Amino acid sequence: MRIAANSFELLAKRFDGQLFMMSNNDLIFVARGATPTEVDEVVTRLRYLFNEDPLTHDDAYDTGKFCTWYDLDDEYDAFVALARSLKQQAENERLIEAERRKARKNQQPPKVPMRPEHLGRLVEQITSMDITSLMRRQPICAMAPDGTLRPVFNELFVSIGDLNRMVMPEVNLTANAYLFSYLTQYLDLRILKALPEIENAVPLSTSININIGTILSPEFLEFDHRLRALTRKTIVLEVQPSDLFADVSSFMFARDFVRNRGYRICVDGLTHLTFPLVDKRKLGLDMQKLIWSADALEDGGAERRKELVEAIRRTGTSRVILCRCDSEEAFEFGRSIGLSLFQGRLVDQQLAEMNANRKVA
Repeated sequence: MRIAANSFELLAKRFDGQLFMMSNNDLIFVARGATPTEVDEVVTRLRYLFNEDPLTHDDAYDTGKFCTWYDLDDEYDAFVALARSLKQQAENERLIEAERRKARKNQQPPKVPMRPEHLGRLVEQITSMDITSLMRRQPICAMAPDGTLRPVFNELFVSIGDLNRMVMPEVNLTANAYLFSYLTQYLDLRILKALPEIENAVPLSTSININIGTILSPEFLEFDHRLRALTRKTIVLEVQPSDLFADVSSFMFARDFVRNRGYRICVDGLTHLTFPLVDKRKLGLDMQKLIWSADALEDGGAERRKELVEAIRRTGTSRVILCRCDSEEAFEFGRSIGLSLFQGRLVDQQLAEMNANRKVA
C-alpha cells in the first residue's frame, strides 16, 4: 500500500494533487489539470502491482472494481455523494467497533484495587524480572512547518499496562494512589540500574519519569556515577506536579542538585487548566509537558485559551511539549498556539511511516 501511495507522488507535485487513504485502504487521488492519460499511466502500473489479487479483476476497465473515475467539472455532486457515503460508512464501522470493545470489556471480571499484600508480592516478582522487557521508548519530535517530524529525544518508561497483564492481571495497579506511588518509586530504582547501559547504546538523549525522593536517594548518586562513565548525553528528568508541590523545598534542592550535574528538569502531567498556574521561571524548570485533551477547545472558551497561550508564551514555545497526541486535532491545536514539540501515538505512527517511506525510496 505504501508503494501504491508513493506512485502518485510525482502527479501530486505536478498537478497540485492530494492522495487520501481510506480506512479500508482504498486510495482516492484528486488532481487539478491532470489528463486521464497521465493518471492512467499510474493506474496501469498499479494494476500490474496487484495483478495477483482477484478482487482487482474486472471487465469494465474505467468503471470496474479496481478504479473509478470522476470528472469533477461534470460529476462533482456524485463525488461529494461518494465522500459522504464513505464518511458515513467509516462512522458506522467506528460505532460497531466501539460496541464490540464495550461488549468485550463487560465480559471481563472487574479488577480489584491494589492492596498492600498485592504490592508486596508485586515487588518480589519485579525483583527477579528482567525489567528491560517492560521498557518502552516514545519519541518527542519537533514538527517543521511542512509537517515533517524530527526526533529530539526519547521518553523511556515502564509500561504499567504490560506489567499489569504479565504479573497481576486481576488487580488494578493504579486504583490506590499511595500504593501506586510506592510502586513507581521502586520502578524508578530498577530503571536507574538499567539506564546507563541502555543509554550508551542509543543515539538520542532520554527522558525518564522519576520521583523527587528517588533523585535524593543514594541509588541516584550511584546511577549518576555509572552514567557519566559511559556517556555525556543530557538526561531529562520528568517530575509530576503532585510530587513537586507536595514538598517544594525538596524539589528546589533536588533541582539544583541535578542541574549542577547536567540534567534537565521537566514537569509532566499539566493540563490546559493547570499549565497557567505553574511558573517555569520561579520554579527553575527547563521544560513543561502539556497534556492534549479535546476539553482544551471547550473549557472556558476564548478567555481560557488566551490565558493558556499567554502562559505558553511566558514559558517559551520551544520549551513546551504537547503530549498524548493521538489525533490530527491535537497537532492543529498545538500549532495554533505556537507549539512545535509533540509526543503521542499519532507521532509514533507518522514517524514510522516516514521511516518506511525512506526505506522504500
